[in-house]
Amino acid sequence: MLPKPLRILWGDLSNEELKKFGILAAAMMIILGNYWMLRTTKNAVFDMFVGYRQYQPIVKLVSLFVMIFLVLGYSKLVDLMKKQNLIFLFCGFYSLAFISLGYAIANPQITTIQSTSIFYPLLSWIPGNIIGWASYILLESYGSLLIALFYAFIASVMTTESAKKGYGMLIFLIQLGSVTGSTITARYASSWGIGNLYMLGGSIILIAPFIIKFYTKVIPAELTTVQKETKGKPKTGFLEGLKILLTRPYVVGILVVATTYEIIGTIVEYQMNWIASGYYPTSGELATFNAYLGIGINGLALLFALVGTSFFMRTLGLKFCLTTYPIVIGGIIITTSIMYYIGMSNVQLMWTLLIAMIAIKGFNYALNKPSSEVLYIPTTKDIKFKAKGWIDSFGGRSTKGIGSTVSNTLKYSLPALMVYGNIISLGFVGVWIVIAALTGKKFQKLQDENTFVE
Repeated sequence: MLPKPLRILWGDLSNEELKKFGILAAAMMIILGNYWMLRTTKNAVFDMFVGYRQYQPIVKLVSLFVMIFLVLGYSKLVDLMKKQNLIFLFCGFYSLAFISLGYAIANPQITTIQSTSIFYPLLSWIPGNIIGWASYILLESYGSLLIALFYAFIASVMTTESAKKGYGMLIFLIQLGSVTGSTITARYASSWGIGNLYMLGGSIILIAPFIIKFYTKVIPAELTTVQKETKGKPKTGFLEGLKILLTRPYVVGILVVATTYEIIGTIVEYQMNWIASGYYPTSGELATFNAYLGIGINGLALLFALVGTSFFMRTLGLKFCLTTYPIVIGGIIITTSIMYYIGMSNVQLMWTLLIAMIAIKGFNYALNKPSSEVLYIPTTKDIKFKAKGWIDSFGGRSTKGIGSTVSNTLKYSLPALMVYGNIISLGFVGVWIVIAALTGKKFQKLQDENTFVE
């Protein structure tokens, strides 16, 4: 049993629940910690090999179209493979990809296309070095597909009451791993080299599937939860997830709740890095700056997960959690606008925007992410894996694409980026609050009637 102070914060978890959440948290610490170690180098690598100010909004749009094909394949594999085998497959792929990419970053000459090469006519039109584009898109897909797969696995072995008690502890331990990953980049990016960090990250990924394998051996009964819901149903096509997403209002509500923050976050992040890419002359320094962002985001989420996530979900309800987050974001955007209008210098504005990004992302991981994950519990396997795959990958990329379109339109002028970007962000926040309230109300109705969305 947990000590009394932790039971107040996280609920009265049984020994069996502690074991279950502890094992799941260990796997997610590996996946999320590794993600944040590599994610904080993403903008630096892209700036080094391609150019952040000119092409960052474009690469986000490119990643959107790439994710369409990846999600189609992912949805098909959900039908063909067991969940734990799918985890082994994806972890193996990303491990090999990051190790190979790390070697290429350390030795960029191997990907330089000479004018005499037979590949030159095919690839010469791509701005910069292909490494920059490949690393950015790979990390975007990692953040959508692999992390979504692990969260879907957790949702498939969870009940609503257990989630309300245990998600606080789960998120706390996950954020502990994320802070560690960001700190490694901040401390060692310049001395080790970004290429070596990628190779280290590729090796670490391979630990997670073995933890999941251990989980299935220790708590095998938990794996029957979702199978009972869909037993006897025929396997569906790989577009089923998209079909579900377009025909279930409740699932559309999850999409809005889970991804709208990406529009605002993409705009604010571009504002911040627009200034930072001109202020920091080397890729190592820019990576360190973004690592500070990662530490702040995950540190805030860590603190909030310790004292707030489970408490708010249990005492104030899911609807409160779902609507509070967009209200907070609206306040952040108004605050940054005021700071800009009072005449801050670019450097001061850069650090103000960094704090804003810490709040936007930190509260997402600590409050909005666990709340939106709970929304999947009263749903079928197809919604948990296929529709969720579309939401977390294509949906997340789509909202980032909207934010990137705004940024790309305004990228030639920082004043326009700050003024019009913030006005557009506030418009999305208003719509988000209404839909979050309606989705939270629907969830409560499903719980009261003990039904689920098919």
